[in-house]
Amino acid sequence: MAWPRQDPSIIVLVTNAESTHALLARSPRHPSYLYTALAGFVEPGENMETAVAREVHEEVGVNVNHQSINYISSQAWPFPQSCMIGFHAKTNAADGLASINIDPKEIVDARWFEKEDVYLAARDTDMMGAVLDRQVVEAQQANGNWTGSLLVPSKGVLARTLVDHWLEE
Repeated sequence: MAWPRQDPSIIVLVTNAESTHALLARSPRHPSYLYTALAGFVEPGENMETAVAREVHEEVGVNVNHQSINYISSQAWPFPQSCMIGFHAKTNAADGLASINIDPKEIVDARWFEKEDVYLAARDTDMMGAVLDRQVVEAQQANGNWTGSLLVPSKGVLARTLVDHWLEE
């Protein structure tokens, strides 16, 4: 009997120490309005918490407080054959928002978003549904039904579970 290969990956929603802002990023494969949590593969011999801190630092140059890293949920992820493990972490910055320094090979943009703005983006995402389909979003814009600039992943995706968990705090 052989066990199928699994490549563990992490996804993390980073917030400031006060949990008033979330750090969301945009991948080059996502539309310009869609921001999400940071993610990456776990290196051989690395534990999940170390992977969280490493990936956040590599992708956006932000240091997280290791004691703040909390497991939230997981999800099968077939790209390639992964189990994605979801976390919440807070920055080390005791006052204000940590500076962002993106790795342009990984992401095209990252920003701190206020909790209220993320709440509105989640509401708008739920109204639209297929936010990865640019035509759906453009039709909502053309009809005047959406005038925003931020959407988050749809429900059923681990990144959205992390966002919703934070919004409910």
